[in-house]
Amino acid sequence: MRLGKLSLFCLAALLPGLLRADGPEVSAPVPDTEASPPTAPAVEYIPLRGVVFRTADRLFELAIGANLQFRFTKFKFDDVPNAQPDADEFRVRRFKLYLTGYAFDPHLTYRFQVAFENVANGKLLLDDALLNYKFMDEVSAQGGQSKTPYSRDELYNDGVIQFQERAAAVEAFKPGRDIGAGFTGTVGKGLFVYYAAVFGGVGQTTLRATDHVMPMLRLVVNPLGELGQGEADLDARPDPRVSVGVDGFTNTLKKIDDRTFESNVPNYASSTGWLGRGIGLFRTGENVAIRSASADVQFKWSGLSAQAEYFAGRAEGDTGGAILRAEGWYGQVGYLVVPGKLDVALRYSVVDPNRAVSRDVASTVTGAADYYFRRHNVKLQGEYSRAHRQLPARGTANDQVFRLQVQLML
Repeated sequence: MRLGKLSLFCLAALLPGLLRADGPEVSAPVPDTEASPPTAPAVEYIPLRGVVFRTADRLFELAIGANLQFRFTKFKFDDVPNAQPDADEFRVRRFKLYLTGYAFDPHLTYRFQVAFENVANGKLLLDDALLNYKFMDEVSAQGGQSKTPYSRDELYNDGVIQFQERAAAVEAFKPGRDIGAGFTGTVGKGLFVYYAAVFGGVGQTTLRATDHVMPMLRLVVNPLGELGQGEADLDARPDPRVSVGVDGFTNTLKKIDDRTFESNVPNYASSTGWLGRGIGLFRTGENVAIRSASADVQFKWSGLSAQAEYFAGRAEGDTGGAILRAEGWYGQVGYLVVPGKLDVALRYSVVDPNRAVSRDVASTVTGAADYYFRRHNVKLQGEYSRAHRQLPARGTANDQVFRLQVQLML
C-alpha cells in the first residue's frame, strides 16, 4: 500500500474543518468524565475509574484508580545463531496510577497517569497529563500528553484487552504517546467519531528541537451503535455491533547517527519498529519523511468478538532518496465460553518491515484464555504464542512464549 500525495492533501484539507468540531471515541485517549447528577454521593466507586470523591458544591471531582498486572513468563527460543537463551521471568508488567475528574466546571476534565513499573527499568514515568474541555458532544478541545489516535487495539486501556500484549503489528507501527493538542467529538449519538490533532512527533516526555510537527487524523463509524468497554463481548449483546475506523499521520525525523533518529521514543522509530529496523537505508544528517496509515474493524455479538487491522508505512530520505515501505496486519477472534466468566481468543499477526527485502517477514500466532472473577477488575489471563521469523540466510526460527497473568484493576 502506497500513501501518495493525494492522501496527504486530503489530510491537510480535512484538519482545519475538523478542528472546529469534536467528540471522544469510546476507546480514545480522552477523559470519560461526565457531570455528576445533583444526588450523586460524595464518595462512590465507579468501575474502571476507581474511587470518586466530590465536593459538596460539585465544583470538583477526583477519581483515583489503579491497574496492577503481575506476570510469570516462560521464554523458549529456537536454537539458531545469535539466539537468546531460554528464560523464566516473574514481573510486575504494569502498575498504573491514574487520576481523572473535573475542576470548576464539569466540562473541564483532566486525566493524569503514571507508570510505576517503568521506574525500575529506567524508562519514562509519565504516561498521561491531559486537559479536555467539552463544548458539546460534537466539539471538545484537548491538550497535553496522551496516546496518539492510531490503531484501535492501542487505544483500548491495557486492562480491557483480550491478550496480555498487543499484536506485534500494532507495536511495530504505532507512534505511542506524544504531546500535542487537537479536537475530538461524536456526531449522531456515537454514529460518527473523529479526532484531529497535531503532536510534537518525537514521543512522550520528549521536546522537539527541529522544525517539524506530526498532524494526525482518526475517523470512526459505528453504524449499529457503540461497542462499549473492552475487546471481549462480556455482556453477550443480543444485537450485533460493528465499528470501522481509519487513521493516519505524517512526520519527519532527522537521522543523527548510524543507529539513531532525533528521537527513538516513537514505537515505529525504535529498534523493533518498522522504521527503526530500516534506519540503515538513510544517510546520517538527512530528514526522513514518514507517512503511515491504518484501517480497522471490530465486531461483537452474543459473546462473539472479532477485530482486525491493516497498517502501512512509507519513509523517504530527502537527500539520498532511499525509500522504505512496510506493512503489517493482525486478526483476532474470541468467544465467551462461560457467560460473563471465561473468554477464549486466537490472534494471528504479520509484520513485513521492508517490502523490498525478502526473508524478513515475522508472524505470530497467539491463543489466550481469560477468566473474569469480577469482570476486568479481577481476572486471570493465560496465553501461549509462537513467533515464526524468517532469517536473512536460509532457515527460520520459531520462538515460544507462555504467560500467566493476574490483574487487579480499580
